[in-house]
Amino acid sequence: MDDLAFARTAPRRSSGMTPGLVLQRLPLGRDVALRDLYLRTRDGSAFPVNCRMDGALLVAEHGAALSFDTYFGAFFEQAWRGPTMLRSLMLGLKASGSFALRILRRSAEGEEVVLHEEAVTDLDGWLSVPLPAPPNPAAGGRLFPEITALRGGCSIETLEWYTPDTPVRMPVGLVPVFCTFGREQQLGAVLASLAAEPSCWQDLPAIVVVNQGRPDLAGHAALQDLPDDFAARLTILEQGNFGGAGGFTRGLLAAREVPSATHALLMDDDVAAEPEALRRATAFFAIAQPRHVLGGHMLDMLRPTRLYEAGANVDPHRLFLRPLRLDLPLRERATLDLLTRPEPMHYNGWWFFALPLELLEEAGLPLPCFIRGDDVEYGLRLHAMGVPIVALPGVAIWHEPFYVKLNNWQLYYETRNMLVAAAEHLPRSARSLALLLLKRLLFYLLTYRYYSAALLLRAIEDYLRGPALFEADPRPIHAGLDEIRSAYPPEEIGRDRVVPETRMPPDPRTVAGFVVLLAWAVLRNLVVPSRPAAPIRIEARDLLWFRVIGLDNVVANSPWDARPPVFRRSRATFRRLLVQGVRVLLRVLREGEQVANAWRNARPGLTSAASWSRYLGLPGGRPAATAEDR
Repeated sequence: MDDLAFARTAPRRSSGMTPGLVLQRLPLGRDVALRDLYLRTRDGSAFPVNCRMDGALLVAEHGAALSFDTYFGAFFEQAWRGPTMLRSLMLGLKASGSFALRILRRSAEGEEVVLHEEAVTDLDGWLSVPLPAPPNPAAGGRLFPEITALRGGCSIETLEWYTPDTPVRMPVGLVPVFCTFGREQQLGAVLASLAAEPSCWQDLPAIVVVNQGRPDLAGHAALQDLPDDFAARLTILEQGNFGGAGGFTRGLLAAREVPSATHALLMDDDVAAEPEALRRATAFFAIAQPRHVLGGHMLDMLRPTRLYEAGANVDPHRLFLRPLRLDLPLRERATLDLLTRPEPMHYNGWWFFALPLELLEEAGLPLPCFIRGDDVEYGLRLHAMGVPIVALPGVAIWHEPFYVKLNNWQLYYETRNMLVAAAEHLPRSARSLALLLLKRLLFYLLTYRYYSAALLLRAIEDYLRGPALFEADPRPIHAGLDEIRSAYPPEEIGRDRVVPETRMPPDPRTVAGFVVLLAWAVLRNLVVPSRPAAPIRIEARDLLWFRVIGLDNVVANSPWDARPPVFRRSRATFRRLLVQGVRVLLRVLREGEQVANAWRNARPGLTSAASWSRYLGLPGGRPAATAEDR
């Protein structure tokens, strides 16, 4: 059927359910604080007084005008049509009463086209509206309905997007995998939120939880009130603490043993879940082209109507992560416009990451890098294989944002594992790597973050140990991190303490200005004695060496710290860490390329099922040491 003929097809009324595969269903009745993510008024104003939620039923009185051009309500065409075999698309609406219905397509540039418009009177059941495909996939935007209640009002029970004729490529058995360590209450809350909506889990063949914390998770009070049918799908595996990489890998190995499992979904244990995301992920894979993986967006748990990250790329020059669509307000249509056009990515975090299990045979298992960076390396690995990671708007979880974690011990793992990932996927000369690491070391030293500088140096030293590092007992590593923390104990200050502010100096405007200022900052820290100084309060975003160059004692203020951290200049500590850093970086110059080759050559063995079975002490493998509880 050509597009114009399809567009002329009349809407259908029926009393039964819509036929075909449901791709998206709009959850109604969510928390009032999140309502703008699901529905809004047509003019963007506050939820009208002539509308109300009756449980999951939306009741609109005469004159109420609603739009579903929202993060969870709109259908983002390019994200669906590009990586799937989607054919026809229809809007299904289960409602009663009378209303005016419009369905629009909005482009990434904000241009709108009305695709369908009609007045519906005395409906009591289902209304299905066929929608034309865009002239070409690149012309796709996002689709959304608008509804205005007519005389007598209306009630909306279900709103869904479905395809009546797209063949299902394969029956999907999606297995969620959770890795948990000491977060029984948070995990119990996530599982309870999923269990509350059977339509989102009733087709899951299993749910795997790998517990690496206190034993007997199954007996914990937080898991005792789960419904019997849900609990029957729950498999809890107990093992020592092998970090997120070890927990998720054990879950992947277990998922491969589930008879009807086809895909695995890796999820963090401390997220707030939108259960509908699981159902959308299952529908996506049912019609997805082969060798595609799915990444869920991360919403900000502290500011829950903001998108924190929608995947990320690795800056190959600085070896930093560049998050995509960082910190955007999802209430605003301009943000939805940005999300309308997909962006390529290197990786998506394992707070919500789903992939076909058959892909494990080709790509291998994750690297045994404990925590922080296993998802980055695996994403780079998939990218190098030509496997796209699809970020699907409306598939998301809420997670604690990373900006609340300043001066954290996890910097060691982030640095070490990024160096490993770069050696394997983003090779560079030893000279270039040493220069990059020198810049990073100076960044920490010149902002008096000596704990971070010491963690950085330990990370580089351990990276230089080569692949044998990942086969060794991890306990000495953790003990060493504890020793570093003891040597550089964190200093904090109470919020009830009045700390004066200061005006930040102007930033240098030229490269020459930066070079001169950097030379002066290094000379000052080497030569000028550090003396007791009153603390000066600055914003955490201003904790940059060229802004604190004249300060000796700074309090990095942010809204999220109950007790803001204090960073105090010490000439002796600066000298000691700089000397240590020079020695370590000279090793990078001498050994860097040899070590990088060793990491590249070792990856196939480290990521094999046999190697992981030995590491985890599974049947047929050798018992492995585990990390002690931190």
